Amino acid sequence: MVVVGSLNVDRPWRVGRHPAVGETVTGSMLAPVPGGKGLNESVAAARSGTSVALVGCVGTDADGTWLRGVAAGEGIDLAHLATHPDLPTGSALIVVDDAGDNTVTVSAGANGAAAFPEDLALAADDVVCAPLEVPVEAVAAVLLAAHEAGARSVLNPSPIGLGVALVPSADVVVVNQHEAAYLAGDGEEVAVDAAGALAHAGAIRTEQQTVVVTLGGIGLVSSGPSGDHVVPGLPVHAVDTTGAGDCFLGVLAASLADGLDLLPALERANRAASIAVTRPGAVDAMPHAAELLD
Repeated sequence: MVVVGSLNVDRPWRVGRHPAVGETVTGSMLAPVPGGKGLNESVAAARSGTSVALVGCVGTDADGTWLRGVAAGEGIDLAHLATHPDLPTGSALIVVDDAGDNTVTVSAGANGAAAFPEDLALAADDVVCAPLEVPVEAVAAVLLAAHEAGARSVLNPSPIGLGVALVPSADVVVVNQHEAAYLAGDGEEVAVDAAGALAHAGAIRTEQQTVVVTLGGIGLVSSGPSGDHVVPGLPVHAVDTTGAGDCFLGVLAASLADGLDLLPALERANRAASIAVTRPGAVDAMPHAAELLD
């Protein structure tokens, strides 16, 4: 399995509630923790028992050295993790309220120089996984390489932006309800009921593509060649939703790489994300394989 994505140092804050525009609230600054969509997804996949190679870029600073060490400690292949001599390692401001809901502001830094390496060979049994916290060109290259190799591709077009044009190029597209609404062009939030979400998924799905719409604690729905699936959320007490979507994506891609059919892969990824939200942080919250057993 190959992940093309970002590596950030997350700088978290806790607040009682998120402020309105122009409002000041008090909060507590916590210690920095490793994060970034690419690193989060890679750790989630590696802890589930899958071999993972991470493609990305960090700086030569202490943050980059730290994140490289974190990934290496998880057994992730870093042969194609580049180091940029002039750009700082990516950073993210994470603000989490008492309900566990978060806002994230990212400074790309070296992530903006990430590129898909031409010498990375993909095989037909590979699964590539990509979000959009790295340049669109890098994601486009990995999707093309996957297609040419006959490999499977999983795309999370987040943050929504120029990468929307890449959505038809992926075999599996994972979006939350707000991103699904954007892609469907409604200008309205997707209804959280299964039927409404599936209707929107169908509106943006190509014939041979699977679209998964995650609905937070409610669960998820999918639509694709294998039919429509509804996976209900699991009852947990969420303390921090940071990285939950990354956990879901990483375990989903890993499960597909391990040969699971779509529905059991979705169920496994849903279980993993439900565990992650009960713990603070992103990388540190990712569950291990033994926790994902039925």
